[in-house]
Amino acid sequence: MHIVALSLGRRGKGVKHNPSLDGIRALAALAVAMFHCKLPFTPGGFIGVDVFFVLSGFLITSLLKSETEQTGTIALTQFYVRRALRLWPPLLVFLAVYAVAAPVLFAPASVWQQLALAGLYLADYGRAFWGEPSTLTHTWSLSVEEHFYMLWPAVILLISRRCSDRQAVVLLLGLFVAASMWRMIDLIAWGDWRHTYFRFDTRMSGLILGAAVAYLPWRPSASQANLLGIAGLIGMAAAIALLDKYVLALLPVGMLIDMCSAALVLAAIQEGSIIAGALRARPLAALGLISYSLYLWSVPIAVVFRSHFGPYTSFSATAVLSIGIATASWWLMERPLKAYRLKVAKPMMLAVTV
Repeated sequence: MHIVALSLGRRGKGVKHNPSLDGIRALAALAVAMFHCKLPFTPGGFIGVDVFFVLSGFLITSLLKSETEQTGTIALTQFYVRRALRLWPPLLVFLAVYAVAAPVLFAPASVWQQLALAGLYLADYGRAFWGEPSTLTHTWSLSVEEHFYMLWPAVILLISRRCSDRQAVVLLLGLFVAASMWRMIDLIAWGDWRHTYFRFDTRMSGLILGAAVAYLPWRPSASQANLLGIAGLIGMAAAIALLDKYVLALLPVGMLIDMCSAALVLAAIQEGSIIAGALRARPLAALGLISYSLYLWSVPIAVVFRSHFGPYTSFSATAVLSIGIATASWWLMERPLKAYRLKVAKPMMLAVTV
């Protein structure tokens, strides 16, 4: 899963990196890996994706909101170029390796169909309506976030022109409830969770709630952040341990998962809290930095190992291999590209005035 590693301070102070948010990404990625390795007591580990969505909504909205406050514009070309340089290279490398290995490891009906749907960010609707991609299933969440990135700058421009921060929070919370209700109505209409679970239009509630947190004028004190963080962690742990069906995440319990994720984000951005300190611990923060490639590689690796070994062996092997590959990807490709995209995107500005 791909997320900008940013944090928004108080209004006017701009955007900075927050290792505590990296810790949340690490927990979400580990939950997904444990789920795919079928570790005991993790049947709901798939909710790690919901955590990613809330965090993505918060981070991207924080970035865009800060830009509109400081400049009155959103440089669209700059935004999209940076997103492309961040997301495409690791994905293209992953898909190239998959194209070579898939006929041996997975033997899907059509390797090229899998590659096209994943590479063009169509896996969410492809999975929902046609059951494809069948072996790159996890790329549906990348497609959901990509659609969000394409649409959200225009939404932030409208909000910045017409709403105060408090009005924006009310609006976004209303949209969160509406998006959640739409998901449940769609589930009832289709009668099949697969049609509802994977699509951008039915899974955008967490992204919107994260955006509402970015606009929220209130920030918790250290003690409040600890309470929020504990509540969020307990709720997420319960969901991971007890949710044994995807469909449950589409019902009102899905709203609770989103809210637990939002509570954890609020706790993480209060840097003086115990929860934030625990989340920024070096092992978690380091895993969070490589979480995009970790997510890309861990799922197919887990699928291969779990077909031959037990869950603990599968998880150990998956962790070693995927962390190794993701670390190499970070140092050899993602980290150099981070510096490059900050430099190359700067003059490429198509600014839209608020």
